Amino acid sequence: MISKSDGVPPQYYEAPHSLLSMDSGMYNGLLAIGCLATVSLIFTTSLLSFITWRMIDWKSHYSSSVSRNQSIVLIYQLILADLLQSLGFLISFHWAGERQIIGPKGTCFTQGWLIQLGDVASAFFVLSIAIHTTYQVILSRTLSYKTFTACICGTWAFAVTLTSLAPIIGGRYVFERAGSWCWISTEHEGLRLSLHYIWIFIVEFSCIIVYAIGFYYLFRAKRSDIIIPGRSIEGLRKARTAMLAYSIIYTLLSLPLAAGRMASMSHNELSNEYYLFAGALFTCSGWVDVILYAFTRRALLFNELDVYGRQARPIATSAKKFGKDSSFQRQNSTDTILASNGFESTGGIKMERTVRVELDELERSDNSQRGVREYYATAEAFKPHDYNGKE
Repeated sequence: MISKSDGVPPQYYEAPHSLLSMDSGMYNGLLAIGCLATVSLIFTTSLLSFITWRMIDWKSHYSSSVSRNQSIVLIYQLILADLLQSLGFLISFHWAGERQIIGPKGTCFTQGWLIQLGDVASAFFVLSIAIHTTYQVILSRTLSYKTFTACICGTWAFAVTLTSLAPIIGGRYVFERAGSWCWISTEHEGLRLSLHYIWIFIVEFSCIIVYAIGFYYLFRAKRSDIIIPGRSIEGLRKARTAMLAYSIIYTLLSLPLAAGRMASMSHNELSNEYYLFAGALFTCSGWVDVILYAFTRRALLFNELDVYGRQARPIATSAKKFGKDSSFQRQNSTDTILASNGFESTGGIKMERTVRVELDELERSDNSQRGVREYYATAEAFKPHDYNGKE
């Protein structure tokens, strides 16, 4: 029996704000969504714990801090957004257990908040990955640490703002039953469009444009022998393809649900089975992104172009020139070394290498301490195969 003595208007306990009777199809669909959310929660929590530990204990594994690798940090934020989304869909177990979805409950508000925040945050970080990767490819450099940190904080702030505007504008009961789970209610179609749909489609189309620009630049670079400092074009293409995969996965998993919601705004109602399938597909984002990271991790670790593209800067003491360069990642295998240095096997062996040169400053006009200045030089060599059986 539902109590209505808490001051909640009685209509919020009725359809479409609540679902008082759940059929077996809805029940089984919610169990499937809850199970997939559990898998995503386990995967995302494990990966975040692993990356966090490597950020803390980086000296035992790398020559530079993982937290300074901007590609890894962006994916860390994406996985964190997937975690929030998984927590939201995990509440499906609660509705399946009660065999009903009650709109005015705090549980419904919590689910709507988590799904909204996780959804828009993951979209923004997918776009951030696309923009950041293209910026690296075209300019052969990365953002400064302060600028990059400000962008990360700004992205989260914008996602939280869009989520907070829903209850601020729509009121206490803005997050209610929306089909098979709780989200922005059908009474607030304008909020759905302005706080969610429009941003999802902006991200999807923007990713297409941004990646198209990056691939076109790489295509021109290969055809016209444009020099990209520090990495071979083939190596950049591999790293860029790895980053592109995150946008493709996000689009494939989110588009069915977004398309269904847009269809409902056009008064073309789809079945609950469709939304359950689309929701289950979207819930897979977490564990799919984690598996994708496992396959692309090596390319991402060597995708930091800042070690080659940075400007020369004076070093206070010349003692550092005999120590290890903190900006270079440790290379653990022959395959990794060959791939990151531009070796190719078609028609021969091609090597493109950028080296750092440190020169002592002999004198300084202000009689201050002598330092070391860094310079970078790129060289390329090609040795064709001898098809008589020799190289």
